[in-house]
Amino acid sequence: MSQEMQQAWSAIRERVKQKVSGPTVYRALDALHLVTIEGETVVLGLPHEAYSLVGHLNAPTVRKWIEQCLEEAYAFRPQVVIIEGTTLHDWQLYQRKQEELRRLSEQGTRKREAESRVYSNWEAVYEQVGRKFAETHGRSLATNRARYLNEMIGFVREALTRLPIETEADERQLNRIIERIATNVDAPSAIVAWIILHAPTTSETER
Repeated sequence: MSQEMQQAWSAIRERVKQKVSGPTVYRALDALHLVTIEGETVVLGLPHEAYSLVGHLNAPTVRKWIEQCLEEAYAFRPQVVIIEGTTLHDWQLYQRKQEELRRLSEQGTRKREAESRVYSNWEAVYEQVGRKFAETHGRSLATNRARYLNEMIGFVREALTRLPIETEADERQLNRIIERIATNVDAPSAIVAWIILHAPTTSETER
């Protein structure tokens, strides 16, 4: 990083400090370095030993003034990234980690989409209910069975949006699935049916 850019950043940082208050915020700003500018991305970094202060920099008011003072200095609206570390190598590590997170997220999305296509009939839903229980660790513990039940409630409700109950055969298939879940969690099937079909969702209870 050139001396000129570092001097410019020091001046920007001082302007930010004039807009905010608090000794911890000042300490966080004093530790904040300009790592690089790539296009309209301004990369700032905290030393590893000071990274616990990042929450103060990401506070809405502080973040707003950092972005505004950078915009005034560079005449473009910056995309500010605050990383752990103060070197270009730290920035490259951050980019690789973000790319891996994106890859895993896309992989998870593709997996869910594939599962949605596969579980396109009630028989497939029935098989998945059994498979998920087999994959549940510590099934003898009530807490783990409760987690399984919670997952299956969402799973069957989502299936109902794709596979409406239109015939008596559909009704029997749904009851078969509910009874399997009830057996797995050692609960009355009528209670499980009520939770899936009639209990309010989280969004409904928050209204």
